[in-house]
Amino acid sequence: METIKPDLSPVPIWRCVNKECKVWVREEMASSGSPECPMCKGSMIRGVKHLPKLIKKHKAVRKKNEADQWLH
Repeated sequence: METIKPDLSPVPIWRCVNKECKVWVREEMASSGSPECPMCKGSMIRGVKHLPKLIKKHKAVRKKNEADQWLH
């Protein structure tokens, strides 16, 4: 059986500078322009990881009439 490998692309990330801490965050998901590590509160530096492409799912948009009927 062959394993199918996903297409990888370079993704900008922030990673923790603490060698014991393995935390990293996609740059687009970071809380600020220079975030602190959410686990150890240490500094983070920019880097790049080769990751599978992120699939963005769209939320279903309710029609106005459907939303209004719950209010009455």
